[in-house]
Amino acid sequence: MADYHVYRDYSGTMKSDVFYELAVPMDSDIAELEYHKAEGWEYISKCSPTELELAEEGRRAWLECGIVNSKNTKQKKCPSDQSHVTEEYFSDLEVELWHSEDQEVLQSEFNLTRPWFEMPRHEQALIVTASFAEQIRQSGLTGAGFVPVKIKDPDGPAEKSIPQLFALQYQGTKCLRPFRVQGAKNACPFCGHGPLICQECGFPHFSCPECNHSATTPKDEHKGPADKTLILSPPEQREILVLDGSRWDGSDFVYVSGNSELDTNVVSKRALDWLISIHAAPFCARPVQFCIDGMTDQQLQQLDVVQKPILT
Repeated sequence: MADYHVYRDYSGTMKSDVFYELAVPMDSDIAELEYHKAEGWEYISKCSPTELELAEEGRRAWLECGIVNSKNTKQKKCPSDQSHVTEEYFSDLEVELWHSEDQEVLQSEFNLTRPWFEMPRHEQALIVTASFAEQIRQSGLTGAGFVPVKIKDPDGPAEKSIPQLFALQYQGTKCLRPFRVQGAKNACPFCGHGPLICQECGFPHFSCPECNHSATTPKDEHKGPADKTLILSPPEQREILVLDGSRWDGSDFVYVSGNSELDTNVVSKRALDWLISIHAAPFCARPVQFCIDGMTDQQLQQLDVVQKPILT
């Protein structure tokens, strides 16, 4: 660990197989090429029929769309600095279908969509149907929110066939453990502005807001002893997420990165089991680390609850 400064901290009393990182592939036919079992992705659920089978058939296709307009609500819950954005959610979302007029559009449980290429935002939306949203509401799972999705040109032939869609929002309070800094101050190595990474909410300043220097860099891009830039640990050291149970609010759908395309979010064991039981698709899942140190008796009781299957 002496080879780098910024790293993922796995210390403490950890439990695995309690919460799972959930990702939805853009193309479920080749999901295993992006979500490797060697990297811990234990569950891969694919659409049936496959996209290739539908392409050969030519008459039907899974829902594909692109974000053309969005508005976001930012929440700032950090007890240390009220300027830190802790969660960000869609308040308004509009998509455009990518289908020909004569295609029958199929909807799976999860439909991942991203912006049109000309849009600068690095976000994605997890689109679900009204019926699936209602299944989640009725299941007893907690922490899921739903924002209605508008369809551009709703009177088009393909658009008319689409039922009401929603963007699934992970609303369980963010409890991702912040990155730690070792062998250096938790501050900009050039001007001293700090903290570089908030240890209350995890808000990072990888580029210093005071002097605009890039404060961190991968080891292979570091220029040696004269380079003040802090070294990031290698990706494999940061691969598996760590949740701090003492900050968990008891939800099944837990916020990690919200609608950012750079990361994913987390579901409980019982939420994963429920998704598998209803044959939801497509998605990939892998266990994260969950630290139980400092949890209250009430949190520990709820932790037992979210590990038990929901009776359907």
